[in-house]
Parts: sequence; C-alpha cells; structure tokens
Amino acid sequence: MKDELASLIERIANRDRRAFEELYRLTSRKMFAVAMRIVREPGVAQDVIQDSYIRLWRYAHTFNAKLSAPETWLHQVVRNRALDLISQQGYAQNCISIDQFADNDDGEPNALLEAHSTHADEGDSGQVMRDCVQKLEGKYRQVLTLAYNHGMSHAEIADHLDVPLGTVKTWARRGLIELKAVYDEYQSELTAMSLAAVNKHRQDAEQPGFMA
Repeated sequence: MKDELASLIERIANRDRRAFEELYRLTSRKMFAVAMRIVREPGVAQDVIQDSYIRLWRYAHTFNAKLSAPETWLHQVVRNRALDLISQQGYAQNCISIDQFADNDDGEPNALLEAHSTHADEGDSGQVMRDCVQKLEGKYRQVLTLAYNHGMSHAEIADHLDVPLGTVKTWARRGLIELKAVYDEYQSELTAMSLAAVNKHRQDAEQPGFMA
C-alpha cells in the first residue's frame, strides 16, 4: 500500500488525473476521519478534504518518500488545512472539554473547572474560558488551545508539536492548574465589580428624585 500510494503521488506530480482519482478513492475516507477529529462538523470536514486534495494536486511534486510515508504526508496536509481553516474563520466546534482532556488523577483543578469547560461554543462561559487560556504561558496556552478548541488528544498534540507525550501531559496538568488560578482571579474581579455596581445603585437610590 505504501509503495502504491507513493507511486500515485509521483504520477499526480506529473498531472495524471487517473492517479489522482485513484488516490482519492483509496485515502479520502480515512482523511475525512482525520479532518472530523479536528473540526467535528461533517460540512467543514468536507471543505477541509476538498481543499487538501486540491493542494495535493498542486504540490504533489514536493513529496519526498525518503522523508515521510505517503499517508503520513497526506495526513499532515489534511491536519494543517483543518487548523488553518479553524484559525481563519474563528471556528469554534464541539470538542473535548478541558476536564476530559486532563488525566483522571489531576484531581481538584479538574473538578473546579468542570462547570466552565464544556464545549467551546456554549456562549459566554466558553468565551471566558478561552480568554483565560490566552493569558497562560505560551507552551501551556498552546497545549490547552489545541485540546480545548481543536479537540486534539495528548498523543495528537505530541505529534503536532513534535515533543514527547510525557511532556504534553505535564504541560496539560500544569496548564490546568494555572488556568484555575487565572479563572479564580477573573471570578474575584467579577465579584468585586458586581459589588461595586450594587453599592453604586444603593448610593444612587438614596439621592433625591432617584427613579429605579
């Protein structure tokens, strides 16, 4: 199979349309599954596949069988296009929650985040969590963003960032702890603002001629 795919890509580089159709037949279903794991919407995944195979047609000549297996190369084309599409459109798909992403033994930070880390498209709560993630140190922000916004697993993130799986798990755990601290600070500020608004309302109510 590996040699067959490599041969097809080589023929595609020479603008062989039959080779392109055969490669699509052999790989599109699996690549669609790759796209779905990232974007989580069939229509968007189909857009990713269409764009990815157009790119394959245009850039097949850049494939080097000595550097990567053909399916691995195609997998990367699809993944990159999916992430590009998410970034360009600000797309927020149903994805794994932060509490699901973390290891089961993370304990307290997991439980405390549970109510506010469900799906990225659940309105204000999801937006608050994304804003909090953006305040984290780069490596923690990147890992949690890939998990929270793009639905990637520990193993997929390790592969995407080219770092050991254990490192990704460590960054995820520490990132969740820092995220809890940032979120708690946000809640404290929100509470203080609410109290200030209540006090101002009471003060205004004491003024002559005030109408609620």
